[in-house]
Amino acid sequence: MTILIMGNVTLFAKLLPFPAVTIISGRALFSVILLGVFFLLRGKSVSYRSFKDFLSVFGIGIIFALHWVTYFHSIQVSTVAVGMLSLFTYPVFSAILEPLFGGKRPDPFAFFLACFSFFGLFLIVPDFSFDNQMFQGVVWGVVSAVLYAIRNLLTKEMHVHYPSAQILFTQLIATSIVLLPFASGLFEMISEPKYLLFQVVLAGIFTSLAHTIWIRSLSNLSVTTAGTLSTLSPIYGSLAAWYFLGEVPPDRIWLGGGVILFCAILEVFRKKAEGEKREEVG
Repeated sequence: MTILIMGNVTLFAKLLPFPAVTIISGRALFSVILLGVFFLLRGKSVSYRSFKDFLSVFGIGIIFALHWVTYFHSIQVSTVAVGMLSLFTYPVFSAILEPLFGGKRPDPFAFFLACFSFFGLFLIVPDFSFDNQMFQGVVWGVVSAVLYAIRNLLTKEMHVHYPSAQILFTQLIATSIVLLPFASGLFEMISEPKYLLFQVVLAGIFTSLAHTIWIRSLSNLSVTTAGTLSTLSPIYGSLAAWYFLGEVPPDRIWLGGGVILFCAILEVFRKKAEGEKREEVG
């Protein structure tokens, strides 16, 4: 269910005719309000054991803000399919970075998968020039992928000590504070009833609910595995953009996307095999 929700969030990057920073600012602000009401009604605490922990989660929220903005900008300058497929190189980046966070060496095979994923991106891009919008979309999507992988890894470490909703709440506060000064047109966006409704739906269902469940899943799965399981999202998102926005993906998108998703799916089976091998040894 979460995969389906997060796969369709990309539609809002096209449905809301405002800069990515403005859309994400509104998304974060409304999510903070909704989660704040939730905490008040449930009488739940949002305190941290130390100011250092709060600063850590707040800092992760800044990374989260940059991920969101670069992701939506990627979609706006290209298409939903290009933006999503570029972002979904992040399970491979997670495979490289996750061992480093644990003080281990990255698996050489993860580097091979990363190179193969970039080959998939090569198939998507018709012209390697920043004048080409598809190329711009891929570049911003890859930047977003790296930021998302880092955010997930850092969030997983903090989730050991704090509930998922509290972590998300703090990250959204950080996102709001960082982006609001640059959110040109925010008042115009929320004063229009249609766009206000879009923002409330985006904040309530596609952010507060979906990301709380996503963070919670990180406590039971590795970041790499959790990311790989979400690789169905580009399929849902591309089909939704096709139906609602009329964005018909060219043939090269399916070919390059197939390579990228193959790498991600291969990684989850590899992780599963490694886990079973460790259990046998243990």
